[in-house]
Amino acid sequence: MAAMPLKSRRSKKAISLPRREGPYLIDWMKPADVRQVIRLEQDSFPEPLSLRELIRLWRQPITRYIVIRKGRRVAAYIGFQLLGPAAHTISMCVHPEFRRRGLAALVQTTANEVAAALGARWFTGEVRVSNTPQLNFLKGLGWEQIGVSPHFFKNGEDAVVVWFWLN
Repeated sequence: MAAMPLKSRRSKKAISLPRREGPYLIDWMKPADVRQVIRLEQDSFPEPLSLRELIRLWRQPITRYIVIRKGRRVAAYIGFQLLGPAAHTISMCVHPEFRRRGLAALVQTTANEVAAALGARWFTGEVRVSNTPQLNFLKGLGWEQIGVSPHFFKNGEDAVVVWFWLN
């Protein structure tokens, strides 16, 4: 995708990607990023997306993937789908070498802005009950835990359903 200015339906603020934040470039995922995103999926999640699944999702018009790059390296990414008034997280990850630098908050808040500009009213997702760092991170951003989905993941682990109202 080329630079894409989006105008939020609820604010006058325009969202434009790509954009720079210090040494980082926040941008739409490009074909050159796909292999790095897949590697992060494989290294970070018990049930990572396959290359085929990622490409299938990415090609859907309801899906957006945002990456944060430092140079040519993907430092963080988020994928989400727009489902009516909801934005639903597919996955979000920060490369281990780039953690504790605020990139998780940066990629999530950018996704919030993009989703709101595209008409979403809230964000939702599922987090493994065992992933307390992610649950604490989202709580710190104002997300709420609204329920548990039993045996949600393929390995039978429960998911905490999380929700965030996009102002």
